[in-house]
Amino acid sequence: MFKIIGQVVNVFTQDGGTDKDGKEYNESYKVQLMGEMPLPNGDSKMDLVDLKVDSLTDWNELQGKRVSIDIGEFAPQKGKIIHYVRKGARPELA
Repeated sequence: MFKIIGQVVNVFTQDGGTDKDGKEYNESYKVQLMGEMPLPNGDSKMDLVDLKVDSLTDWNELQGKRVSIDIGEFAPQKGKIIHYVRKGARPELA
């Protein structure tokens, strides 16, 4: 299990639609967290992470605040990492 800590910079709803194969998909809810990523040379850089969440209810009041949340990660292809909120995880003030 991983934990990510960052500032909630945006929450939004992504519209549903139809993909290129004609398959319909529902709207989804997204949260954007900005946090520091350490670099091998000891410096750090700011990085924006998009997380898909089940609902924006827990997140709307947290905009602009520093939070932590349990996440999982996987790499569907080389050079790309997908972050996701672990099932049942809720944001906490950091």
